[in-house]
Formats: sequence, C-alpha cells, structure tokens
Amino acid sequence: MTRIAEPCMLVTGASSGIGYATADFFANQGWVVYGLSRSGKVPAGVKPLIADVTDGLLVQEALAGMFAVTGRLDVVVNAAGIGGASSVENIPFAEAKKIFDTNVYGTLAVMQASLPYLRQGQHTTFIAISSIAGVVGVPFHGIYSASKFAVEGLVESLRLELHGTGVTAVSVCPGDTATPIIGNQYRAKPGDLPEVYQINYEKAERAMRESVDEGIAPLRIVETIHRIIKKSSPNPRYYVGGFIQQLAPMAKRLLPRKWFETIMKAYYGVS
Repeated sequence: MTRIAEPCMLVTGASSGIGYATADFFANQGWVVYGLSRSGKVPAGVKPLIADVTDGLLVQEALAGMFAVTGRLDVVVNAAGIGGASSVENIPFAEAKKIFDTNVYGTLAVMQASLPYLRQGQHTTFIAISSIAGVVGVPFHGIYSASKFAVEGLVESLRLELHGTGVTAVSVCPGDTATPIIGNQYRAKPGDLPEVYQINYEKAERAMRESVDEGIAPLRIVETIHRIIKKSSPNPRYYVGGFIQQLAPMAKRLLPRKWFETIMKAYYGVS
C-alpha cells in the first residue's frame, strides 16, 4: 500500500457549515482532505466521499476506499449533525430519532470506521464537533441537547479507552454559530404545541434565531481545531463562542441551581 507524504484529514458534514469551513481551510493549508457528505458537494480541492453517517456500513466502505489511496489518516473531524426545536413532550418521535441517529449513532459510526486507520499513525486525533448545548440543557431543544450530551459521554469514554494507542479524542463545543443549521432542521410551529408552552416557545425561538444570526463565524471553530491538532496533549473539551455562552458551563458548575436556572430562563425569555 502506498502512503502519501502530506497529512490526511477526514471531515464529515463537509457540504455546509462548520464541516465545509474546516475542509476548505485545511485543503488550502496543503492537507489532503476528504469530505464526507450525503450530497458529495464539498469545497474545491477537497476529495468527496458520499455516505450518510447514519449508515455505518457505507461509512466503513467510504473510509476503506479512502485509506486504500492515502495509506494514512491523521485527523478526523466529525462535524455532521442536525438539530430540532420543539418541547420534549411534543417533538414527533421520528424527528427525535433522526436527531439521535445523526448526532449520536452517526458519531459512533464514524468513530468505529476511522479508529483502525487512526491507530496506524502516530499522534492522531479524533475531533467531535459537539455543542455547548451538550453540557447545558437548552429549553425547547431538549432532544438536540440530549444527543450532544451523549456525544460528550462517547468522547470522554473513548478518550480513556484510547490511552496508550497514540490516538486522542477531543470534543469541540461551539455556541451559536452563523450557519444555515436552523433552516435545515425540524422546527415545530407554536400552534403545534399545547397552549401552556406556546408563549415561552415563541420567546425561546426568537432568542435562538437572533443568537444564531449574530453568532460566531465558523472560522472561529476551525481556528480552534487548528490549535488542537498542533498540541501534543490537547484537553478533552474546548468551548468556542460568545462570552456569555462560554461562561455557561462554568456557571452551571459553580452557581446554586436556582441561580443558574434563573439565568438560563432569562437568556431564552422563558417566564
């Protein structure tokens, strides 16, 4: 098997958002970048792999084909993910399952398919794009939060299991990021919910849309990924976002529960 000289990266969710920005940046830095997506639409200079992360067999086949060409895999950035907005009580079960299939089982599928190749290198890295919502529950995004909490558990466990293998697992937890994510996911209409939720849901949705519209640029996450890759011993988790959102995980740990919940309700307009 031939082994290319340049470092090789796999980016999932490479057709848009954080995945697209990551693939584009590293391709321009001279990396050999493979972008995995359902559509095959990736930035110029990125080699497309077509697969849905919810289909573990297709992911394994795509990575086997990639490795047969490259003979190496240095970094995986798993950026494929979806969200959804509704009350926990009322989100359609099929939509909840779709979120978990992509965010949790999709992450697992990429881990299982890529780790045998990562272990063949030296000082390789698996980076899962998680969310600050994976350490702090967000009202009316409970299923998304739950899925990202699960991703955090996967990464923490995997990191311990990988001790001594040369592979490091890291999660990157962005706050609200200026991407098209809101337009590409299930969002309940206020009238779909019981009256008891409707006013708070509308307020929380308005706050979320404004926060995403004014969110950080995807390049902020890419710069964090770049720094992680350069570290010999990266931290388990990195928060990236606005000042208030970066403080939220610390506030959850340090503040009395009632104080923290009051702050969260005020931030999202829940009364």
